[in-house]
Amino acid sequence: MIGFPYATEGKNILKARYMIGILWALWILLATSNYNFQALLFAQDIKFNILLFPDFSDLFIMSDIHLDSKTYVFQKIGHAISFGVLFLLLSWNIADSRKAIIICSLFALSTEILQLFFERSGRLSDVLIDISGIYLAYRLKNYIQKQGGLDGVLRIKQRIDAP
Repeated sequence: MIGFPYATEGKNILKARYMIGILWALWILLATSNYNFQALLFAQDIKFNILLFPDFSDLFIMSDIHLDSKTYVFQKIGHAISFGVLFLLLSWNIADSRKAIIICSLFALSTEILQLFFERSGRLSDVLIDISGIYLAYRLKNYIQKQGGLDGVLRIKQRIDAP
């Protein structure tokens, strides 16, 4: 076969880039649909409780927001970081950041709705937290690009750290 010797290698790298994002999205799905996130995280316990007819009004519950709870705040920071990372992985493969934002935001909404089917507490307030993580990742990506990539950001840090 005559052709470029590295053509298949380039395709494999592209597939690997997509796979990282897909695996991250699958991790988010697993984490949001498992019966208990802490059991998944600390005991690697995977179990699904399925509810065929959830109460969609649960999406609008606001009384379970507990900003005084360290566990609650930690979980919500995890929401923002998880979807921020998803945006970065997706925008790595999609040139248009707006499309990546829309896809990630719709995925965030879908996971919250899906949680209702797994006897979890899907909330629209969590969608807003997820979208804030997406937005912060978008701003971070733009900042890094304006500085000339990660090399540019590191050069700025070296100048700041220099005596």
